[in-house]
Amino acid sequence: MENNDGIAILNTGLEPRAEVNQRLPFKTNQGAVKEASPANAVSSSSDDDAHVPVTELHLKSHEWFGDFITKHEVPRKVFHSSIGFITLYLYTQGINYKKVLWPLICAFIILFILDLIRLNWPFFNKLYCRTVGALMRKKEIHTYNGVLWYLLGLVFSFSFFSKDVTLISLFLLSWSDTAAATIGRKYGHLTPKLARNKSLAGSIAAFTVGAITCRTFYGYFIPAYNYVNKPGEIEWTPETSKLSLNMLSFLGGVVAALSEGIDLFNWDDNFTIPVLSSLFLNAVIKAFKI
Repeated sequence: MENNDGIAILNTGLEPRAEVNQRLPFKTNQGAVKEASPANAVSSSSDDDAHVPVTELHLKSHEWFGDFITKHEVPRKVFHSSIGFITLYLYTQGINYKKVLWPLICAFIILFILDLIRLNWPFFNKLYCRTVGALMRKKEIHTYNGVLWYLLGLVFSFSFFSKDVTLISLFLLSWSDTAAATIGRKYGHLTPKLARNKSLAGSIAAFTVGAITCRTFYGYFIPAYNYVNKPGEIEWTPETSKLSLNMLSFLGGVVAALSEGIDLFNWDDNFTIPVLSSLFLNAVIKAFKI
């Protein structure tokens, strides 16, 4: 049995690559899909969020830790979350956040070129997927990588907003989005669905992590490392705002939940979360300026 993508997943465990290749479907020049031995194969998930199938990549990591990669997305989530911690460390070291903009733009251009090449060169695409397949979803095999949207969203935030708003938007993308995805997949079926692939459980997780993030960053890191901030870089301070820290943290949670929960034109949330969270948080802070 096969799915629309023409990808089969074997029931059995580890098998010689030659046998796996014989069982995999192949396309003729007319696009028809055939299978050499369909008897022991079952169709892969049609879910666009499923990762690259084990049998297509032939990666030992996928074979040994298949559920962690294909179901729980552990490598992808670890990478996603690590960006926030790396950024927080760079903040404490006094790195000028405006100097990060051009590296982000360069990374976007390089990855965009790589995607153009791999999407038009099957051999390179196969090699690319084998290399970073643990971080990819199935739908990204034949379309643009989600990292492009991630970088594009950050370029927007780093270009137009103050230091604190920019960093909070990155933290929400890194941590709130991961929390929403994890909790939403686990418990989303128990709560109402708010939008396409968005559940109340996921939104609550995003709100909680967003509120904690704002409380910790504004309540501890900015005062403790105030010497790394230049005048005017921090938009919210207790002296210049009618918002208390607790109220700002609560609104930060609301911003996180809204940014993660809004399905804007079916765009990738790696782009919409930093864009919307920057816009919302900046508007909230400016609205309560003294």
